[in-house]
Amino acid sequence: MLDLSEKIIIFDTEYTAWVGSLKHNWSRLNEYREIVQIGAILVDTKQFSEIDNINLFVKLVKNPILSKYFTNLTGINQKDIDENGIYFQEAILKFSSWCGSYPIYSFGGDERIIEENCKFTGIPFPLQKSKFYDIRNLFKNNGVPVDEYQSGTILEAFGKKTNFRHHNALNDVRILLEGLRELSAIIHPLL
Repeated sequence: MLDLSEKIIIFDTEYTAWVGSLKHNWSRLNEYREIVQIGAILVDTKQFSEIDNINLFVKLVKNPILSKYFTNLTGINQKDIDENGIYFQEAILKFSSWCGSYPIYSFGGDERIIEENCKFTGIPFPLQKSKFYDIRNLFKNNGVPVDEYQSGTILEAFGKKTNFRHHNALNDVRILLEGLRELSAIIHPLL
């Protein structure tokens, strides 16, 4: 059963990465999980429809030039950041304001990445931690083996493919919404 508020936020982040950074957990010299993109959608959970969205590109401070690895993975390039990016403090305040009082879901706790970025930029975490939920639990509690998937591949659990390129924060949250639609159709087949 999907026990959700009438409206929820689903969000994702993309952050700097290099060849081997995941394997080494960003522990090598000058590797930080510096947020490059915050993407989120406001969802009506009765229809599982997107009501609104926000897509923020963030100018990097610690590693101002994106790695070729990151660009190949996400499709986000330096020009996107240089022309459309804002600094993290402005981005997180916009995101926080946009979220309002809605419950906020991510795949695996991206709020920890926001908290890391707040710490190394010296700003307070602007959101209530109690507002955050792990969307994986919605899938896991309904029999979906979430450990086998990522936010951008969750549709494969239902034998489906998406048209969205994953490893893009806004696309990944839209894929998660598609996954919730599939899950809802299984749980409530007459809706």
